Amino acid sequence: MGLRWAVLVLVVLVACSTAAAESGTDAGAPLGGSWMEKLDLDGGGVAYVAPPLGSTEPRPVVVAVHGAFDHPGLMCSAWRVIVDTYAFVVCPAGSKGGKDTYVWPSSDAIDKATDAALAAVRAKYGARVKAGPAVYAAFSQGANMAAPVLGAANKGRFARAALTEGGYRAFEDGGLARAFVKAGGKRVLYTCSQGGCTGSFAGSKAALVQAGAEVRVESPGAFGHSMVPEVRASLNRSLPWLVDGLSGWEGYAAAPKLASH
Repeated sequence: MGLRWAVLVLVVLVACSTAAAESGTDAGAPLGGSWMEKLDLDGGGVAYVAPPLGSTEPRPVVVAVHGAFDHPGLMCSAWRVIVDTYAFVVCPAGSKGGKDTYVWPSSDAIDKATDAALAAVRAKYGARVKAGPAVYAAFSQGANMAAPVLGAANKGRFARAALTEGGYRAFEDGGLARAFVKAGGKRVLYTCSQGGCTGSFAGSKAALVQAGAEVRVESPGAFGHSMVPEVRASLNRSLPWLVDGLSGWEGYAAAPKLASH
């Protein structure tokens, strides 16, 4: 009986090891797979993830939230290069707005889709996903609806936020700014590329600073409502400031960097 159990255990261990090796998630092995994966979520939703291919240790998370009539895969593609493929870039999807586009009906929808996407990524990649607060990175509508997700609904999920082409007035309500800081929020990076746009962040910036957060406002130039390479490069330059002191990013400075963004 002992021999039979020993053989059974050996078979199970080999099977588990083989499955882990095929997905590249076993501890210490370079993370394998495709540069972007589509995830089917419980309840019928979808999300996308761009994993840090080749990494051998747990890596942090960026949740990249799309705009209106946008596609989550585009956010995964953009933020994958912004973070130099260092982090897991998790991209939840809103409600269908067209054949290949999605919209967010509410901040609550972002909150629920984020939880489902993070759960799916952790189920797929296990211990390769670093525990701890993530970065919330959003464009346009995803930025405009960010404050409730980062505030009362935060639950410690997000300590940093990068809001691009949106969220101008998201934190003008001092209560939302204080809720972000109370939940562990430390820094917010605002970026916009339209004429005179930087001044539109003044109210939110003041409320966040008064609540105890650090805020930076950047404009890479006149590139319109977009995330063209110049905008992505600007976000990449500000990334060290945004993630400084955030658990999981200690190795980013010494990690290989992409030639362009």
